[in-house]
Amino acid sequence: MQAKIRKDGDVTVVELKGRLDFETAEPFRETCNDVLANSKVVFNLSELSFVGSSGIGAFVNTLRDFARNNVVPPRFCAVRTEFQKVFKATDEEAFRLFDDETAALGSFGEDIPKI
Repeated sequence: MQAKIRKDGDVTVVELKGRLDFETAEPFRETCNDVLANSKVVFNLSELSFVGSSGIGAFVNTLRDFARNNVVPPRFCAVRTEFQKVFKATDEEAFRLFDDETAALGSFGEDIPKI
């Protein structure tokens, strides 16, 4: 899995590409905790491939924990059906899903930060 990080105004967009596997789970967790913490974030999963169960648990747990602990909940866009099923089975409330990046970016005006 590769992560391309870019800014769109005050939002950080993380485009995840490639195959999800166990080896990428820990570096991804570290990036979320060290680089993305307390930022407005959109995770674009349009080019992320689901390849069996290897790493999916750690990946979803990282995203769920990030969503729970971040001041502004992240957005997820272009989420494939197989990932949607795993997200819903894990913690549907933690994942704010949008069809595309434009909708996800536009949704940040709706949030009131946690106190």
